[in-house]
Amino acid sequence: MRVTRVLDVLVLLLLATLLVMPRASVTVKAALSLPPERRERVAELQAHLLGAPDDVTAALELTDLLLEGNRPDWALATIGAVLPRHESDYRLELRRAVAYADRFESSPAFTAADRALVLCNAPAPAGVPACDEAPRARITLLRGTLERVKGIDMRHNPALAKDRIFEGLHPIWVPRTRRKN
Repeated sequence: MRVTRVLDVLVLLLLATLLVMPRASVTVKAALSLPPERRERVAELQAHLLGAPDDVTAALELTDLLLEGNRPDWALATIGAVLPRHESDYRLELRRAVAYADRFESSPAFTAADRALVLCNAPAPAGVPACDEAPRARITLLRGTLERVKGIDMRHNPALAKDRIFEGLHPIWVPRTRRKN
């Protein structure tokens, strides 16, 4: 009877292994669609932020990498951990606005972009670089674009959101003047 129990357990383990193992058609992908050296940098920054959670520069770099890897939720979590201690940093609000926009959440994205513009126009606090023309132009462009779509549910009505965005960002075409022969 003891041999039967052992065989039963072995058969159950074999059956469990077969059920748990992925099929041959399943492909495993990395969580971040970044080159390996960039993924290593993400790991380094995450480890660094565990020891120094107030490091805004590391949080900004990590957020940029996460946004580049199409992980706006992770970017929001990274910014959310640093933002309460650095509420007057326009760079954090700008990344937050971009992350919300990547998630197609227009209202919180507009709110964050609006706050970033207010912080950008205010005098820079200690430790925050001054908001010069380049970041101000980016924030203004993002805020203006998000203002056009702030009341639209971009997930359910992407065509309307696209039309509104292109209304503000349409390229300008200047016709050539004809030469008189």
